[in-house]
Amino acid sequence: MLLRYKFINLSLVFILFLSCSRESLVEPIDDGKPPAIPTNLQVFGAHDGQIGIEWDKNSESNIAGYKIYRSINSPDNFIFLTQVNDYYFIDEHLEYESTYYYKISVVNSFGHESSMTDFVYAKPINIYAPLSPMNVRINARNWPNTPAILLYWDSPWDTDIKGYYIYRSTTEVFDADTLHYLDFTQLTSYSDNKNILPLTKFYYKIKAVDKGYLTSPSTLVISDIVLNSPTLIFPSNNSIIHELKEFRFKTVSLPARYKLVIQSNGVYGTVKEFDFSSELTDQEIKVDASTVQLESSKTYTWRVFTYTSSEIDPNSFSESFTFTYIP
Repeated sequence: MLLRYKFINLSLVFILFLSCSRESLVEPIDDGKPPAIPTNLQVFGAHDGQIGIEWDKNSESNIAGYKIYRSINSPDNFIFLTQVNDYYFIDEHLEYESTYYYKISVVNSFGHESSMTDFVYAKPINIYAPLSPMNVRINARNWPNTPAILLYWDSPWDTDIKGYYIYRSTTEVFDADTLHYLDFTQLTSYSDNKNILPLTKFYYKIKAVDKGYLTSPSTLVISDIVLNSPTLIFPSNNSIIHELKEFRFKTVSLPARYKLVIQSNGVYGTVKEFDFSSELTDQEIKVDASTVQLESSKTYTWRVFTYTSSEIDPNSFSESFTFTYIP
């Protein structure tokens, strides 16, 4: 009995499949007529840099999409904005001083477009302050030219962000206020090179500000410090060595993480890297080189990098020294 019912069910599925397949082979015919004008276009929201419009779905079976037209501060001069397949559209990143007018049309699979609807309009209002910038990172850099501290962050999800206020202090506890205001940027990164002193710790907070000038809560404080550079000692620059048991260099003036790199030339070709941390300050440090394999009569380059907040970008670095290995 069970097998009989299973056979009947399978037969029904097969019949339905054939029916669907036959219907799918029947292509719509282009009668040259445009689809009907969409109906019931209306605004369903207008705040915080967004305006939402919606309309009723067309009844035709071969609808390819709905075209959105917009005009700013005028019920004339509509310009094509985008095409959507949904029955609504949310326009983002809008200005609070402007009024936005919308019309829509519908286009079918043959490219025939209906006439446009009557317009609807709205002016967005600013209700909510933005969220705080997210995932804030920092990296102090004592690189050539000017020492700087770089800040990076991700934009909050708000669509009406105008930019970001940067606040700075040399003390950890401070308010993000006019006393500590540093600068404004529209980017999601900022390079602070204003009176950056090596070995001085700087603390930062960031606020997002929207186009209506509402501000977010500040981020948590982040900090970094520009280090001085390590000083290479052995092997000395342009030297010839007959054996290599260790590298020696002078540490920076604060505890730091280090990376000692040996390369087959001055640009690439890493032979060996040593990653370590040291609490020693302004002292000579030795790094065991017994595991480094060198080729006879070959010239190598070595240097030392320091790291603080970033795992990727160094804070400071030494000069490059070369040495030739002749056993």
